[in-house]
Amino acid sequence: MYVNLLILYKYKQKDSSFSRHYGGFFPSGYISYQADSSNSFTFTTGRRIDRPPFQTLNPFYFIVNKYTYSTGNPFLLPQYSWNLELNHQYKNLLSTSISYSIVKNYFSQLFLNDSAKGVLLYSQGNVGHTNTFGLSSTLTTSLFKWWSVTASAIYNHKELKGFNGNNYSSNINQLTININNQFSFAKVYSGEISGFYTTKARNDIQELLYPTGQLSFGVSKPVLKNKGTLKLNARDIFHTNIMEGLTQFPNATEYFIIHRDTRIITLSFTYRFGKAYKAAKHSSGGAEDEIERVGNGG
Repeated sequence: MYVNLLILYKYKQKDSSFSRHYGGFFPSGYISYQADSSNSFTFTTGRRIDRPPFQTLNPFYFIVNKYTYSTGNPFLLPQYSWNLELNHQYKNLLSTSISYSIVKNYFSQLFLNDSAKGVLLYSQGNVGHTNTFGLSSTLTTSLFKWWSVTASAIYNHKELKGFNGNNYSSNINQLTININNQFSFAKVYSGEISGFYTTKARNDIQELLYPTGQLSFGVSKPVLKNKGTLKLNARDIFHTNIMEGLTQFPNATEYFIIHRDTRIITLSFTYRFGKAYKAAKHSSGGAEDEIERVGNGG
């Protein structure tokens, strides 16, 4: 009996408590101005909340390799953001926008050293403040009757500061270019050539990604009195979509490179039976946010 009481006393811990305030003010609105038949301007602003996916709250450890573990963070807080954007639309040809956002408790992947176990922990945490200034432009045009192009360029200057009581900070200037070409030729064939290129980028406070991109193409032809379609697609033709970069710690830097199976060629055949009906739209109602949180965590 004495031993049992001793064990209970040894592992007794003080009660702990915390509180969460779920009330909040989330205004949003926009102002639109039609300058003339070709030009329109829209200014939008709003505050929003994003809650973490459920999987990122999972506190259990998962073994990645001998020296690396992955774990969730049950103390992860929602992130709050103020977003402002001014958009200019010229006909259906060119869209340009300027944006600025301030995010508090920004979701970021964190890389932590566990010196006692001699392992690296991949986890999730909240960055104190993130400021992002952005410029973007999208062009949609038809160069010829058989060739249409959609091209976009997105520039962001991002600053991330502080996490888990640490004053660590980082910033980046990044540019992403996307282009999609649609072709029709020989009366029955349609084709596509698309690709993207991203300069150095940073989605997380401690991870710097090197430039990457890919080029893909596809061609299709209707067969069997237009009830069937034969398609040939090739993705990442030159196998350039490689994840490479640096993981940066306050006192150290780690290089990494990941080669994935992104170069894929597929040949497919589809056949449509019966009459074509317009698909009905379904709404998930108020549960949409919860469904997204479950999906993101899978």
